[in-house]
Amino acid sequence: MKIRRTVATAVTAAALALAPTAAFAYGAADYTNRGTASDTTPALGESFTITVQGPGNTPVNLTITSNPASIPDSAISIAGTRSATKTTAANGVATFTVTLSQAGSYTAVVTDGVSGAVLSTQTFTVAAAAGAAAGGAGAGTAAAGQLSATGSNALPIALGAGALVAAGAGALVVANKRRQDVRA
Repeated sequence: MKIRRTVATAVTAAALALAPTAAFAYGAADYTNRGTASDTTPALGESFTITVQGPGNTPVNLTITSNPASIPDSAISIAGTRSATKTTAANGVATFTVTLSQAGSYTAVVTDGVSGAVLSTQTFTVAAAAGAAAGGAGAGTAAAGQLSATGSNALPIALGAGALVAAGAGALVVANKRRQDVRA
């Protein structure tokens, strides 16, 4: 009877430890296009788009910050806001239209609205005057405007949880054995 309780406890502990790994079943890996910018060096006040391709009917967030921080929020427009959340269409596409109306460097971060995983980070440079030479894009910019990829590996977490479950089960068996020896 005690062995059944020990096994049931170990199985329950394992289920609890491994339950969060279900969250890794969806997320950044499901995005085939982690973010493409139509222009990484837009002219002052010129609109450009950031497009993300992923699972259908899923929220994605776009947040843009400025460098230096003294550039006011009013210089950033994402269809009227500084940060926007859109739900991908049935075909999995979400497109954000962005306008930057003050010279400087801006960073756009696209995150998965379900898992919170960062899907892409892109740097945009806006020249001081319309028609002036572009200052160049920041790190992680590919020639076609492909955004950098990020993610995580769940294997170390799962292995650590498994080791803790095994250690806990072993401790239960030893404790039960000692209790039986004391009673005998």
